[in-house]
Amino acid sequence: MTSTNSSRPPRTVLVTVVLALVVTIAALVTVFLLRSRQENSPSANAEGEAPDAPSVSGSSPAGDCPESRCVVLVSVDVDGSTVELLADQDGRSGRVRVDWGTDTATVLESTIATMGAKVGGDSLRCVEGAISVCLVRGSLEDGTVGEVVVARGGTWRPADRPYFSNAGTIALDDVSGDEVPEVVVVRHDCAVSDPEASCKVAPVVAAVYEVGGAELGCTGHYTSPSDIRGWPDVRVSEGELRPCP
Repeated sequence: MTSTNSSRPPRTVLVTVVLALVVTIAALVTVFLLRSRQENSPSANAEGEAPDAPSVSGSSPAGDCPESRCVVLVSVDVDGSTVELLADQDGRSGRVRVDWGTDTATVLESTIATMGAKVGGDSLRCVEGAISVCLVRGSLEDGTVGEVVVARGGTWRPADRPYFSNAGTIALDDVSGDEVPEVVVVRHDCAVSDPEASCKVAPVVAAVYEVGGAELGCTGHYTSPSDIRGWPDVRVSEGELRPCP
């Protein structure tokens, strides 16, 4: 009769132990190689982590226009940041870049650029206040279009709607006196069905909107935009407002 030695482990157990040791040694070698490669990489910081990329909102890299043809048309210092209007050499593809003076820049895509508006060196106007606001204006074949970006809680964001002036004038003014500028849009008082020639010579009104887009009212009629106080940066008092025609 053949006796069995209970102190000797079965062959399958020995094979399993050997395989486990091989796997463990291979894992340790892999970790060592990866750590050495990471520490020698020029893009890694002292802790072996890749440096943070600049924070950018919008679909374009900070400061880039299509095909890298972007130039700074004008810049304004607002609330400790620099607000810049960028576009290509033809004044198209406009956008707003906000630079906080650090490695972080925010690029806001332009609604009026998608409408075909052309911008220039006089297209950016900013007003500091309890809520700071920047207005971007651009020219279309039949008038002027504008949009606003608003600083709330240290973050600049575009407002929800663009504005159109068939009289060529859009401005910012603190009409209500609450240190938050409103948008003033000068337009000819004519119906959509009126002939274009008669609309161009019709009296104008200045329509006033909150930065969120709500209409506050309109002034009375003026013969031309240049008759409004402060033109082209028109000034309107709250007492002038009435329901818009």
